[in-house]
Formats: sequence, C-alpha cells, structure tokens
Amino acid sequence: MERLVFVDDAEELASVLASGGGRPIHVLGNGSNLLIPDAGLRGTVVKLGGTFRESRILSEEAGTVRLHVGAGLLNAVLLARVAKLGLAGLGPLAGVPGTVGGAVAMNAGTALGEVADVLESIEGIGPGGTCTLARAELPMSYREGGLPDRFIVTAAVFRLTRAGFEEEQARTAAHLARRKATQPLDLPSCGSVFRNPVGDHAGRLIEAVGLKGHREGGAAISERHANFIVNVGGATAANVMACIRLAFDRVRAETAVSLVPEVHVLGEWPRTEWPLS
Repeated sequence: MERLVFVDDAEELASVLASGGGRPIHVLGNGSNLLIPDAGLRGTVVKLGGTFRESRILSEEAGTVRLHVGAGLLNAVLLARVAKLGLAGLGPLAGVPGTVGGAVAMNAGTALGEVADVLESIEGIGPGGTCTLARAELPMSYREGGLPDRFIVTAAVFRLTRAGFEEEQARTAAHLARRKATQPLDLPSCGSVFRNPVGDHAGRLIEAVGLKGHREGGAAISERHANFIVNVGGATAANVMACIRLAFDRVRAETAVSLVPEVHVLGEWPRTEWPLS
C-alpha cells in the first residue's frame, strides 16, 4: 500500500477523506473477508482507532439496553464486553472475525441470526457529510447491509436485552463448537467464499463438483469445508482468486447455480479474474 493512516475520531477521518486529492481511499476493518492484489493498493488505507473502538450504554428501559459501539471495535472484543454486562442479542457475531463496521456493512451473521436483528441505527460519513441512519432506512438482507453508496460506518447502536442471556451463551458455545469441528480454523483464509444459495449450501455444491482439496499454488479448497480457500503455504492472492474463479465456473457449469461471493475485493484486478464486487 502507498499510505496507511490511523484515525482516532470522526474529525480526523473527515480530514483524511477531504485530503484524498482524487486518489483512492480505502477504510479497512480487520480485512477478514477481503482479497487484495499481490501488487497491493494504490492510495490511502485508513484504520479506525481511538473513539472508534469505544462502546457505551446509551439507555436502559423496560429490559432493553441501547448500546453505542464504534465501528473500529473488533467483534470478539465487543462480545467479551457484552458478556461482562450480561447482555444478550449479539450472539450471531460469535465466531465472526472482523470489526463492527464490517459486520454492519455486510449484515454479518450465523445460524444464530444476523446483525439486522438487533441494529437500531448507524452513524457515518457519506458524500453529503456526517449523518445517522435508522435501521428502517437500510434495505438490509442476507449478507447485505444496504448502505448508501460511498458511506463509511463510524458507529452503530444496538438494542440488546438482559433477558435470555444464559440461553444465548449456551447456544453460542454450541455454535462455536460446531464451527471448530467443521471449519478449517487452523489455517489462514479469507473466510466463507460464497453465500449459501437459498435452500442449499455453497460448500456442498463445490464438493459435489469434485473440487475439495484442489490446489492452485499455495492455495487450496479446504478438505474440511469446501467453501473455504486456505493458505497451505506461500499462497498468493492470485492463487486464491484462481480457486474462487474455478469453483464459480465449475458449479455454474455443472449445476446451473451462479454462486454469489461473500468475499470482497479491493484494488485493481484484471477483468478476466472476475472482479467480485
């Protein structure tokens, strides 16, 4: 990358965005589901720190707790904090790597639910400046946050509850145990590659066309779960993209299903490499 900038508050972020000079500006969360070209990124990469990693209770009434969370806070840290507070509602983020901003942007979730279920509003910076958007203004759907174009999430407000905390903790523990048993968490990857089609699973389709274990250089379609592409040693971004493209093409050719990517790309990719976003 050409330039990496850490910003601690909304004023600093607005200043960096205004000083871009026409060069690309990328706001990066944890990079957990991103694929970046081997040549790197042009322009400025921005990481959110400082106040963007804070959380605080806004109000509590009739069993509902409104929690304000900065977009730069890691999901895992947020889950640890709400557990200490005895709050339920964010179980769907268990095991989801990344930051709160990224979780909102893609409506992250698991079999336990999704961010949209407990989101009240978001704060951010768009082409028109800073603003707050209510959940009802966002057309959120499966793995889609429904954010306006060029909108950067800076914070989110969640509606949580103290009721059902123990039950959610038990469901979360069971979910994490299943995840550990079925996903290749011991190897680097960019997470689930494709969204699950309605009524089916991307991993099942990729396995059905015989691609489990297929390798491109140091990247491999996981033997444990075919919807993960893992780095088995020295993998390049081009190796990973080759696996993604092969899986997409083979599944479409043999099953007529066009898988939709969950992985996002940044930077400049040749059109022949099937730009994902």
